[in-house]
Amino acid sequence: MKQLRVLLLYANSREDATLSYRYGWPRKFQRHPRFSCIPVNVLDRRVMARVRGVAQARLGRFDAILMLHSIFSNGCCLAGWLYDAVAAACQPKAYFIANEYKLLPEKMRFCEDLGVGLFVSQTDSSAVHALYRARLGCRVMGLPSTGLDTSIFFPSRPYAEREIDLGYRAANPPMYIGHDERRHIARYFLEHGPRYGLRVDVSLRPEDRLAEPEWADFLNRCKGQLGTESGGDFFELTDATRLKVNEYMNANPNASWEEIYKKFFEGSRNPVPIRIISGRNIEAAGTKTVQLLFEGHYSGYLDPDVHYIPLKKDLSNADEAIEKFRDRTYAERIAENAYQVAVNELTYERLIDRFYDAFAPLV
Repeated sequence: MKQLRVLLLYANSREDATLSYRYGWPRKFQRHPRFSCIPVNVLDRRVMARVRGVAQARLGRFDAILMLHSIFSNGCCLAGWLYDAVAAACQPKAYFIANEYKLLPEKMRFCEDLGVGLFVSQTDSSAVHALYRARLGCRVMGLPSTGLDTSIFFPSRPYAEREIDLGYRAANPPMYIGHDERRHIARYFLEHGPRYGLRVDVSLRPEDRLAEPEWADFLNRCKGQLGTESGGDFFELTDATRLKVNEYMNANPNASWEEIYKKFFEGSRNPVPIRIISGRNIEAAGTKTVQLLFEGHYSGYLDPDVHYIPLKKDLSNADEAIEKFRDRTYAERIAENAYQVAVNELTYERLIDRFYDAFAPLV
């Protein structure tokens, strides 16, 4: 099997320390036996680092160029001479998209301008893949946004010694994604946790998010984690709805979620959802932390009452879910099932193997 020598482009800074996927992917690509990587952190602003990056792109000997999620997430980090050098390179290119709910027109132009041959989506949705193929005319595959790094996320504490019953850390989502699930589940358990006699540690505040080692420790202090699918319910390549919602909220900064939903989403025809398994789901599974999740597809990896305890989105079965959670035999079986999926199917090594199989024919 041929080892591919690749120019590996990513964009890491201290500000994104709580986003484990930004560190996991470049770290694991550089250690994977199927790849020999020339790593370039495009946010390394030191003069020599920038010079080396451009020189590697123009003169380096490599088989392909890989652009990881952080290259163009909330904004494009690839610019200037390095951008021009990548655009001019004749080697096959792959781009891993992040934040697949915003800046889609700009990201599509980015792929076209650079000649991307393999587009790596975070979803397994055939409907979303078809839209990408029609727009870009290149190959498209789906991989979860985050893999499991078993050297960091592993069960370090027995279930009985975990002092927190239910934990949750997540970003407060923008209203234009079309649902309010993270806020809804967080509010409910903050309010009702004491009624159930549970010790909860739940927050959507940015300052409470945790970097990899601290996040792994937090998971190992929790018997259970709350969660939802990532992504939105109204995918479109035009960003039209997102721009309309943002414009309305700029004019009406105190608008409620109910108001936004009624005005922009209620009765919307034929929405294409882009719901995916979250890295938080995968990392919780890797630490054998029981998950109480809103019902969903979870990219086909997690099934209700097999890998997680299901919560209806109106929380009408919350009492039943908590009773299941209190059944230690049941809860530990659920956690073990999810753990087996994570370590056998969702490690970075396994995901990179799948990427290699899809990308190697282009090289």
